[in-house]
Amino acid sequence: MYEFEQIDRLSDVKITDNNSELSNNLFSPNSDGQDSGKKVASRANGNSIEEIAFSEGLIPLEIIRDSCTAEAENMLRKLGRVAEGDAPWVPIGSMGPLIIIAHCDPNSEDTWGIPDLLCVKVVISAEKYMVLLEDLHSRFDLKPLSAISPLDDFSLPSREEDPISIIKWFVDNYPLTLNEKQKWYKLIIDNEGTDIHCPEHYKGLPRHYAVAFYKFLEGKLCFNPEEVPIQKSFSEQLLEKHGVYPLYFGQRFIYLLCDNQKTHEFEDEWLSEGHEAREIIPVLADRDSVRSAIAKSRGSTFKTNDIVEACELHYSEDQNLLDIDPVEIAEVNPLNPNTSPEEVIKWVLFRAVSGRGSDLHVEKYYNTARFRARIDGSLKTIHSCSEEQLPRFIALFKNFSNMGHQHQNLQDARFGMKIGRKRIDVRVSAMPCRKENQKLTMRFLDKQDGIKELSELHLSERQLGIVSSTMTRDQGLVLVTGPTGSGKTTTLYAFINSINQDDINIHTIEDPIEYEIEGINQTQTDEFHGIDFATGLRALLRADPDVILVGESRDEETATAAINAALTGHLVLTTLHANDSLRAVSRLISMGVEPYLLGDALAMSQAQRLVKKLCSYCKREVPVSNKIQDLFYKNRVISDQINEPIYEAEGCEECGGSGFLGRVAIMEMCPINQLISEMISSGSSMSEMRKEAAKHGVLSLYQEGMKQVVLGNTTIEEVSKLSHFGAME
Repeated sequence: MYEFEQIDRLSDVKITDNNSELSNNLFSPNSDGQDSGKKVASRANGNSIEEIAFSEGLIPLEIIRDSCTAEAENMLRKLGRVAEGDAPWVPIGSMGPLIIIAHCDPNSEDTWGIPDLLCVKVVISAEKYMVLLEDLHSRFDLKPLSAISPLDDFSLPSREEDPISIIKWFVDNYPLTLNEKQKWYKLIIDNEGTDIHCPEHYKGLPRHYAVAFYKFLEGKLCFNPEEVPIQKSFSEQLLEKHGVYPLYFGQRFIYLLCDNQKTHEFEDEWLSEGHEAREIIPVLADRDSVRSAIAKSRGSTFKTNDIVEACELHYSEDQNLLDIDPVEIAEVNPLNPNTSPEEVIKWVLFRAVSGRGSDLHVEKYYNTARFRARIDGSLKTIHSCSEEQLPRFIALFKNFSNMGHQHQNLQDARFGMKIGRKRIDVRVSAMPCRKENQKLTMRFLDKQDGIKELSELHLSERQLGIVSSTMTRDQGLVLVTGPTGSGKTTTLYAFINSINQDDINIHTIEDPIEYEIEGINQTQTDEFHGIDFATGLRALLRADPDVILVGESRDEETATAAINAALTGHLVLTTLHANDSLRAVSRLISMGVEPYLLGDALAMSQAQRLVKKLCSYCKREVPVSNKIQDLFYKNRVISDQINEPIYEAEGCEECGGSGFLGRVAIMEMCPINQLISEMISSGSSMSEMRKEAAKHGVLSLYQEGMKQVVLGNTTIEEVSKLSHFGAME
């Protein structure tokens, strides 16, 4: 969440010579070595942020974010652009088809070659700019951008052209996904021959697309990131009454998010309360985003509870921090006998993280020692060496994490890792093996990308509606099931973060705490102090919680305590190991939970898996045969023939030749209606409950996977691995 941090004058922010070292050949292949930091400072010197923004027709923004969003980074990768100068505009977010870029000097021309028409520009402080620029360097140190752009050969449309013509140009030239293009084509067909000039005409698209495209057509100031600044200057009643929200509150100007240009009624009431007059500048946003911004900013402090705070696990700045320089590590040859073990370890960690690895395995394999990274769900060997070197490597990892050097004990610990500005928490587990060997397994927890928004889970409209209605309930049990590594914790964090606001007391009990969430109380289980899931949950009920997250219901005691909490006025979320959403019911009953209690408590059960996501750079179109059409129709994925192609993996440099880049979650989401609840209580068979769920639109994991194939996100072969999770019918 952003907050206001008042920096009145850019001249008050000093930029040292060291900051200029952030500029390198990544951004400036032909750099003349000039001090970019000094140039930036000199251009902006003597002007306030709001004065600069107003004079240039841009938006001032005081942010505390220290990194660009993953969406903004992906947008640059889609465009294939590289900046040409040494002080480029920094991407901080995206807005549908547009990219939000920030700079302290609005006169800078280095926008990555992206036309102004496709950007939303904001002005930030010089200090914040340098922080964001450093973060951008670290991101592209890990994986440089391609110099090839899909936008090299196009001409911009004239604003005098009719909106439909501009939309057609946009669809043909911008790197949209197949699903996005289909929505735009539908918009063209539905509105051919009409005059569409306002967001109301784009209701068929996600609302941020509608707002963004209005800017695209009209050249209006426009802003709609997922997060907005926390404001403390206006009453909630005033903002809700007029449907506005302050994006920026300065000495001379107020930039107001609103869904129209009519701000005079707000201004009149603001002045009537005795406040000093300021110029009101409307910034276009959709109504739902304004309401969401008001809701997020309610209050400025978070609730805290004093329950077992001593057992909470936090990332500490005093924790061992392994600093890896991407530039230096690029020169390391792990096969050179003169390379030190410390350098080899840093090289291996860098390779694992930069290759999108989620885990690293260090182990003996026959007569060698091998390092394997789990990338997109599959293990891949990234380095091998002689087995004689293995004890040294294990000892070094244990030193980093302050582990003891006993080889016969089970051990768990953590250490921190810094790659550029990227901060990663590494969770280490040591397991004894035969012949006094040991295996280390490390889980990488990215502090910047760990907490997802609901929009990042790629939920369907139906699924989003189910989650929204479930998370607004006063009580009930929410189950998320799946094997280890299926993204259960990520999903649960996204769920509770969607309701993270001042009037809701949220508390978690976890083992371990994977990511710290601002505004949420998190407790680590601790066997030494007698805190497990069951005892912690019972203690927590005395701390007046509204929403509870229990990391895992491992036994009857924990499951029963969670259900009792759900029946006594709390919304409880927990995970369970079960193959599908309804099998979780039989799993709990087999653990000893009374069916009538479970039937009354259960609000939603969800099963999920992660499948490999096709690389958008190289995925290859394949025609939809009659056999595939029949397969889709049989599994209720389509109701009519589809004319769009599906895709298969090809392989390119971006994805390392695998044809896949990342993973996508497949979710089988089953809300528990009255009839299913009664069936659980009465002990009905699993097949009967499945038939009832199917009547209400619940699709199996396999069916949901097939929908992802149609959307172009994965392949039939990948989904076929879920074939034993067949249709609900």
